[in-house]
Amino acid sequence: MGKRERTMRTIAVAATLVVTGCGSVLKHGDVSPPSAERKARTLTQQTLDALRPVVGSAGTSVALSKWEQCTTETPGQHRFDYRYVLTLDVPVARSKAVMDAARAHFTEQGYLPDIPVAHSTRVGATEAHSSWWLGVGVSHGNASMFISVDSKCVFTTHDPSTTASS
Repeated sequence: MGKRERTMRTIAVAATLVVTGCGSVLKHGDVSPPSAERKARTLTQQTLDALRPVVGSAGTSVALSKWEQCTTETPGQHRFDYRYVLTLDVPVARSKAVMDAARAHFTEQGYLPDIPVAHSTRVGATEAHSSWWLGVGVSHGNASMFISVDSKCVFTTHDPSTTASS
């Protein structure tokens, strides 16, 4: 094989690696903050829809919508964690049925379940092939329940506002 053929083969292999994502090329900021916020609301709504047979027409309110900068950073890359929490006006006495329905929904969706903890006041799972975590449980103070979604640390296109809102 001549030098020109080796060079062309090297270029073809490098191009294949880049196209298939197997190269060492890093994506800088591939998630826009608004798209992450939309995804969190969508995952929350899908979970709420799955829980409706158990929670009925229980009211909801946004308890938290917050971006936080991740502690480990790479220069030139933006990594942030987005958390979205919806409060469910469901009596805690119905929490077991609600968490059982959430667990069934997570399984149906193919999410990876959290390791079960005895007497836990929440169930959770991670979306398959991503870092997004979802949880359903009893709120602190035991007055109501919640649906929580967490993006974990994602690379964002720009720095989102880190001021909490509801």
